[in-house]
Amino acid sequence: EGEWLQDKRGGSGFELYKNGNSYKGEFLNNKPHGKGAYYWQNGEVYEGEWLQGTKHGFGIWKCPEGSSYMGEWRNNQVHGYGVHSWKNGDKYEGEWQQSLKFGPGTDIFANQDVYTGAYSNGLPNGCGQYKWKSGASYTGDFVDGNKQGKGKWKKDDKQVNCNQY
Repeated sequence: EGEWLQDKRGGSGFELYKNGNSYKGEFLNNKPHGKGAYYWQNGEVYEGEWLQGTKHGFGIWKCPEGSSYMGEWRNNQVHGYGVHSWKNGDKYEGEWQQSLKFGPGTDIFANQDVYTGAYSNGLPNGCGQYKWKSGASYTGDFVDGNKQGKGKWKKDDKQVNCNQY
């Protein structure tokens, strides 16, 4: 149901797909385009901007088990700045590229550990700091999620060790 333009869906409308999913929002040339919401039969929801049938621009995705993402999308992938929260309580806030953590960001883990720094291919890469709930911290270089190169290990307020990894 909705508006049509030159025998194609255009303007505001609603579509129920054969698989039980649905879309309510703006259309252009039979595709979601502009603002709208897509509802999966499993309870997932994406509300946000669309470009020629793809999630593109700002949007919010929610999963019924508790995970969510709020931020930028490009060509159906998380891309740009955004916040992803997982059902276990972990949370990432920062930059994304093709649905992977990329650039500056912060992971706040459910156990209250925190990593702040650079990411590449979804993993800590470059300069960063990992702080444990206990107060201990490591500040230095990371490669593929592992400490590598020069770094400072702080076990309490008084003790600092400079190490090569």
